[in-house]
Amino acid sequence: MELEDSAAIHVEAIEVILNHILYVRGVYPAQVFKKRRVYNTPVFIIAFPGLNSYLGNVLKTVQHLLQQSAQQHLQLEVIVYATESAHLERYLLEIQPVFDKQQQTQDQYLIEYEQQLSAALYKMAERVKQLPKLGNNAKFKVQIHTTQTAFTQLSHEAQYQEFPWLQATESPQQQLESRKISLLPLATVDKLGLKMEAHISS
Repeated sequence: MELEDSAAIHVEAIEVILNHILYVRGVYPAQVFKKRRVYNTPVFIIAFPGLNSYLGNVLKTVQHLLQQSAQQHLQLEVIVYATESAHLERYLLEIQPVFDKQQQTQDQYLIEYEQQLSAALYKMAERVKQLPKLGNNAKFKVQIHTTQTAFTQLSHEAQYQEFPWLQATESPQQQLESRKISLLPLATVDKLGLKMEAHISS
């Protein structure tokens, strides 16, 4: 499978997972979501222009990074917060390459990938049921954590020159560990040459 095709498939799965987090946690009312089927799995996707634009820009950047290198390692952090200083929940989606060509060719019709994604969404929904309900003032933001090399590549492209890049002093895991918060694994999808793991801390 070509790198561009693989990146597009993974970005679609990432879009589903991001929307799923927002839906099952009730960050926004159910009315702003529309039901769709992705890889034979019923999912709920935000249908609100402002939010679509924000998530679209995030996903476009992720896809661009994944297309740059088969060895790209990314982390997406979804932060649910009441105020900038009061974070309620943090979801960490780790995306890393899997160097197994046989695995990549065994599932050419995406059947196993589809099953893994469906199981991951179900497992995630079941696990977050234990969390307390969010208040009406909950908001979210998505942070992309990548390497210095990837940043350098993007910073030379006009469309990303005004992007608010910040140099992190710690990785998301180190930030959570320093606050003595344990990560609860939510789901794993590891087909088509990319491994995605979702974790939550609250």
